[in-house]
Amino acid sequence: MNDDANTTQYEIRIGGLLSERLLSAFPEMRARTRHHETVLSGSLADQSALHGVLGRIEAFGLELIEVRRLRARTNSPAPGEGEPVDVVLARPPEQPRTDAAPGGRRG
Repeated sequence: MNDDANTTQYEIRIGGLLSERLLSAFPEMRARTRHHETVLSGSLADQSALHGVLGRIEAFGLELIEVRRLRARTNSPAPGEGEPVDVVLARPPEQPRTDAAPGGRRG
């Protein structure tokens, strides 16, 4: 795991409990379980590193629930930087379509 300066802390929630074998695919992240989810957390150097982790989640067919950027680690953060920011990547359930006009006729 990378805890150097100029990294960003992330927390990634995945549906289900990952086996030790699957967890070994994410050596840069710490893992814990919460309810029926696995939570990966750790410092990543840049967006490319984040996309690498997300790509592995997709490649293994895992259910991505949420990605949170917790804080940026820099030697001298600018005002407003490093505050918790939620980034939700999972889509909410589809809503039924309401294309039909009242009375069942389409407009």
